Amino acid sequence: MTIDNVSVFIENGPLSANEAAYYIKLIKQHTHHKLKSVTFRITPDYMDLRYSFEDIPFERIRRVSTAEREELRENAS
Repeated sequence: MTIDNVSVFIENGPLSANEAAYYIKLIKQHTHHKLKSVTFRITPDYMDLRYSFEDIPFERIRRVSTAEREELRENAS
């Protein structure tokens, strides 16, 4: 799937396009580099966000707890 010119990969669970777009927007707000791809790896306890940029040759990793993810989802509604 592609969202806002970013390749999106989802592993191990459901994630809506709206929720993926929310996290992509957060990443873009905190960097001036062009985002290339994001991989969401979902488990019962957390969600890993692995993302890479066009001009940086390595990826970044952020872990979001399930509680934080649900809180963010509620606040976005």
